[in-house]
This record gives sequence, C-alpha cells and structure tokens, in this order.
Amino acid sequence: MTDTSTPRSHTRDDKHHQTSLRVQRSAVSLVLEHGFDNVTVDMICSQSGISQRTFFNYFKTKKAAIIGAEPPSIDESRARQFIAAPGDDLLPDVLTLMSAIGPRDGIDEQLFTDRLRVFGLHPQLMQEQMDRMTRVTSEVTELVYLRLGRAAIPQSESDADRAFRRGQAGLLTHAMLGVVRFMALQWIPDFDRLSPTDNGSIAAERVLPPSLAESLERTIILLRRTLGSPGLGE
Repeated sequence: MTDTSTPRSHTRDDKHHQTSLRVQRSAVSLVLEHGFDNVTVDMICSQSGISQRTFFNYFKTKKAAIIGAEPPSIDESRARQFIAAPGDDLLPDVLTLMSAIGPRDGIDEQLFTDRLRVFGLHPQLMQEQMDRMTRVTSEVTELVYLRLGRAAIPQSESDADRAFRRGQAGLLTHAMLGVVRFMALQWIPDFDRLSPTDNGSIAAERVLPPSLAESLERTIILLRRTLGSPGLGE
C-alpha cells in the first residue's frame, strides 16, 4: 500500500505558503500605492482574492501582513559554523550571520525589495520589525559569547571575566542589529532619481539596489573606517 500522506502534506504546505505570499504581496503593494493609514484589511482581501476569515487565519492584523512572518531561529549548522569560524575578526562574521537570517523557504526578492521601500516610507514599521528581532538578537548574543570564549580556560576565568565577555557579546550584537538596519535601507531602490536623456530632457531612472554581497562589503568597509575615526578608534 502506497503512503500518500507526505505528498498531501506538501500540497497543503505549498498552498498555505503561496496564499501567505499572495496576501503579503497585496498588502505591501497597496501600502506603496495608498500609504499605510489608507489601507484596510478589506482592501488586502479583495486584492488577494480571499475572505476576511481566511486573512485572519494567516495574520492577526494588517500590520503583520505588511511586515511579514516572524524571523526564524538560527539553524544549528549555521550556529556551529559561526562559533568554529577561523580567525578573530568578528565584525564581518556577526554581520553575515545576522543578515543571512531570512524565511525558511527563501527570500521573495520582489517582496523583499518592496517591503524595504515600505520601511523607508514608514520608519515605524521598520522599528517594529527590529523589535521583533529580540529573540534572534538573544540567540546571536549567545553565539557571540561562545565565540569570544573559545580561548578561555574555564578554571582560570573569574565571574567578572565572564560578565565582561557577556557584556561585550550583547553590545556587539545590538550594534550589529543597527548596522543590519542601515544595510537593509541601502537596498531600497531609488525610484525617483532623475537623469538626463539623450535629447536633454529629464527622465526617471530605476536604480537597482546592490546585491547582498555588495551591500555587506560596502557596509563592512564603512564600519571599519568609521570605527577608525578619531575619537572612536583605539
């Protein structure tokens, strides 16, 4: 007898995922068109082709649909790689770890970019997303703490030493969270930039955002130069 439970489960999961994405895309596109305050759940349902009952089965509020799902936990393999990574240069490793946290099913690039545009127009939504990162921040802090303590000898470490390392880990993680926010805002395309055309007139030009790797590299360079500025460096 053939077991068909797994295919059915996958079909339900796929349908749930696709409906969730459709609702999120509708919510975000409507906010870009009308503004956050002018968008209602009814408008999102109409554009998504679902009922209000279905909407609330997926999202508690319109804000939840606009911001998206809760950030996932850091998987064990990525955590182990971070702790065991060679070298003592924590800045790029922490930044890479935090910026790589995304949906388990991968990133919908168009939705991701449009959502960042919404964050640019409505900073309070970006702040709310940052607040939702509290759990992930705690996870990253613990990983940084373990990474900083790789060379520590438990028998010779005092409580004060461990407390200092814990403080270092927390400070670095929260600082990197702000850097990730800054880096994300660099991804927002400048759709209103104007450039001259061949005939001398002015036309709007869509400026594509940098890739994740480019944005990460630029941010690390900027961060290092900033930390090396007078009054901030060693």
